[in-house]
Amino acid sequence: MTAALRPAVFLDRDGTINEDVGYLSRMSELTLYPWAIDAVRLLNRAGYLVVIVTNQGGIGRKMIQPAFVAELHAEIDRRLAAAGAHVDGWYFCPHHPEALIDELRAECRCRKPATGMVDDAARDLGIDRTRSWVVGDKWIDVQLGVRMGGRALLVRTGWGGIEEAVRPPGQVVEAVCDTLADAVALVLERDHGTRG
Repeated sequence: MTAALRPAVFLDRDGTINEDVGYLSRMSELTLYPWAIDAVRLLNRAGYLVVIVTNQGGIGRKMIQPAFVAELHAEIDRRLAAAGAHVDGWYFCPHHPEALIDELRAECRCRKPATGMVDDAARDLGIDRTRSWVVGDKWIDVQLGVRMGGRALLVRTGWGGIEEAVRPPGQVVEAVCDTLADAVALVLERDHGTRG
């Protein structure tokens, strides 16, 4: 018998849980949004798996070291744990169409809006995509949610305010929310009839 698949909320990183500073390459540049930890904790308590899916093309462009990405995620984990919250999985794509590292200059399966990171997380963590959400500050995050067969929300933090003004023709989105906190409240309301 296999365990039942669980719903997840896939979160973008930069511009969604922390301030987007461009290519984040120093720990001193990491600033979590003030609502981020509470939002993750609410998802944890509601029974969702919380998975970060982030394009990190700066690796392929030699602007970020892979080891730093691991250190950064460990630091975010530490800050979350100190407040009783946690991320269940971290997935990042190091590829970029203009990568300076040959093996990372590719049409990869993982760079959003491609679904490779979701595919890996679904396999690793036992995720039901159809009951899952993607939340991010760019249309590629929303497109990822649509492609994976789930639902998606755009937040206005990070690039979201700019992205909202240039919505691609025919782009489907469940809603546009001010922050991750608002997005989590909407997820809980749509799925459980409650607000965080």
